[in-house]
Amino acid sequence: MSDAVLDYLSAHGPSLTSDVAQFLIDNHGLKPDAARQRVSRTRTAVKRLAYITFPRKARFIYLQQQYGSPQYWENLVEALIRTRSAYGLALEAILQRGGLLPTKHFAIACGAPMMQARHLSPDTIFNRLKQAQLLDKVLVSGIGECIVFSQYDGRYESLAQDVRARLITESVLLKAISDWSRKLGLVSYEKVSTRDGETLPRVGTFAWDLTAPSYLSFLTKGDDGKQKPGFLACDILLGEEVGVGGIRPFLQKCHSLRALRNVGATIQMFVADSYSHDAFMLAKQNGIIAATPGNLFGDEIAAGLKELTSVLRQAATSAIDPARFDELFSKLGKIEGASTQLRGTLFEYLAADIVRKTISWDIKMNRIFKNDAKQAEVDVVAINGNASIHLFECKGYSPFGEIPDNEFKRWLQHNVPTAFSAIKNHPDWKNLKVHFEFWATGSLSAAALEMFDVAKKTVKPSRYTLGLKLAPAIHAMCKETNDKGLTTAFQKHYMKA
Repeated sequence: MSDAVLDYLSAHGPSLTSDVAQFLIDNHGLKPDAARQRVSRTRTAVKRLAYITFPRKARFIYLQQQYGSPQYWENLVEALIRTRSAYGLALEAILQRGGLLPTKHFAIACGAPMMQARHLSPDTIFNRLKQAQLLDKVLVSGIGECIVFSQYDGRYESLAQDVRARLITESVLLKAISDWSRKLGLVSYEKVSTRDGETLPRVGTFAWDLTAPSYLSFLTKGDDGKQKPGFLACDILLGEEVGVGGIRPFLQKCHSLRALRNVGATIQMFVADSYSHDAFMLAKQNGIIAATPGNLFGDEIAAGLKELTSVLRQAATSAIDPARFDELFSKLGKIEGASTQLRGTLFEYLAADIVRKTISWDIKMNRIFKNDAKQAEVDVVAINGNASIHLFECKGYSPFGEIPDNEFKRWLQHNVPTAFSAIKNHPDWKNLKVHFEFWATGSLSAAALEMFDVAKKTVKPSRYTLGLKLAPAIHAMCKETNDKGLTTAFQKHYMKA
């Protein structure tokens, strides 16, 4: 009978012990207990996946020659998702987000509590999936540390462009939801938290993209005469249509939250561009608000968010169309805080276009440089043949704003030396002349300017050189490009009227 197990695995590939046992019951007439025993006795010929267990004590088994094959990974992911384990929910969340997720966001997306008795935490889920060689952490340019599928090795940078565009757009959407919920009086005005803050927003034992306490009468509870607030808890996911697999981790969080006795009543909302019919109905049947940017804020804001994603994806490889640049500010600038974010984000791409047209076409954006335990991200890197490498830090502020001294100091004393050390260890760049430049559309304090002058005099030109350009000098470079649209866009959004 043990041959029947081997035959099953040979024909169907790596499988759950429960599936193999059911096969023996259906095709060989064994009783359930006998079938399970027969499967468990094949220890020498059959390997078992370590670290991860399945519901009802099922195990994932495979033949030695199947390990690491495409079928092995496909069957393992399918088994984890099909059994709706905590591991499967985490994998569904990552798959729905394109296979790459910022590490910080994993605790939000996976559906698991940060810490709760008899529940796996996000850290435990990741560690066990890593031990099973399904997930890993990598440093991705423009995003930072991310959780990815181990089998995606070599695809991170291509994935990163789309993911970064989505994350920036979602950040603007979170600002819109914050603004909407405060002005509506739905939540306590000063208590809205989003995932873009230093710590993850929490309600109960779970992390969310956005949370806030609410004192609406139907949400509050009286406890010994004291008013206990309710909450708004919201997750978002823009881009591709959200299917059942994409909404399921959120539903798991919502159901688990409702079971917690000491947490006030919570409005639970998910926001996506669109949903499959089954996903939408599943959310409604479970008392979840399944919203879209369009039905929350109207068609103009929804179109602006989609346009922003499209512009950012295009800008990663080519120039921004100044007309689209203006359109974004027009549609999204009404959102509180959105103009500041747009100005900072889009300035990087404007700067890249200026550099591309005046210094070199060989441009890299958001490149991460590592030196021992230190790392630094450079906004724009330009390679000028075999002669030189230029690295630009871009700060797109309001023309009336001032760059914080700590940001300038970090660039000068951390980013520059870290990137320089990494360049000198790079096989293709170590012999190039190195030039660092700080571009800012706001002003610098007298202390920052003095700091720059001291550093410029101290650093030997044979090592690297330093440069500084503020709005007038950058505007002059715009004119050098002979691109009227680019010059007009910079003058309109980054210079004093």
